[in-house]
Amino acid sequence: MMVSPKSFTSRPFPLPALADIPLEYIAKQLHDLAPLYWNRPETADCTIVVPIIGHSRPSSRHRAADPSHVASHLTLQLHTDYLCTKSSLLRGLFGGYSYPDLVKPEPKSSASSSRTSRCLPMPPSLQPRLLPSSRPVLFLPVPDPRSIHLLIHWIYFGKADLIETCLKEGVVDWEGVMRNVEYLGLTTDIKVFLGRWYDNWLLPTHDRPVCCPQWFSDDSDVDTDSELEETDSEVDERSPEYELAEEEMEILSRGPTDPRVPMESTRSGLS
Repeated sequence: MMVSPKSFTSRPFPLPALADIPLEYIAKQLHDLAPLYWNRPETADCTIVVPIIGHSRPSSRHRAADPSHVASHLTLQLHTDYLCTKSSLLRGLFGGYSYPDLVKPEPKSSASSSRTSRCLPMPPSLQPRLLPSSRPVLFLPVPDPRSIHLLIHWIYFGKADLIETCLKEGVVDWEGVMRNVEYLGLTTDIKVFLGRWYDNWLLPTHDRPVCCPQWFSDDSDVDTDSELEETDSEVDERSPEYELAEEEMEILSRGPTDPRVPMESTRSGLS
């Protein structure tokens, strides 16, 4: 079933003229342009509404009398090209598909019994969906709102340095980030990073694979895992990505209620 919100015409991604170009190439070009679009709401072409779950639910009488009791949410002004390049869920929703169609189990699939939380049944009110608007406004109830901005930063820049720092400092937890990754249907590269981080920092020592002794000999020309990780995590301190990442880390240390957080925290009723 296809769905189309009022006054907004969905379009496929990539456009037919770019259908033969690999998404990896498109992503690389977008990463190079990320400093021009990151945290630039005036250039955004879509709005993402992320509800914040966990607030106390007052009685109907108090809700009607006091609008401040309506559930909180984050409002993010973003760019559909970045989101659609990295997320299969967002690509489908912006393309006009409904959530049930996108998560419909494949017939006779051995993996159907172990689908992720993204595919579990949920009431229609909690399903991601496009809201009626003249421009794309997407209601997106991610499993872990606390870490969604980290993944959006990764979507724009293609670098996981900020996620790694926040995981090490306990700003977010691995399970929450991974649940968001599965829910959004993000590309394999972020799953590889999170799997490697889990093996290095969360996997019990007795369950870790034993490395061959010759890997650490002086005359070996094989890079160790730690050397590879250091190389992957190096960022030029003069680059715009590094400066933006440091600003994000400073914001995260102050918490989501800080007025300088580069996203709008609002209270609004959503139907």
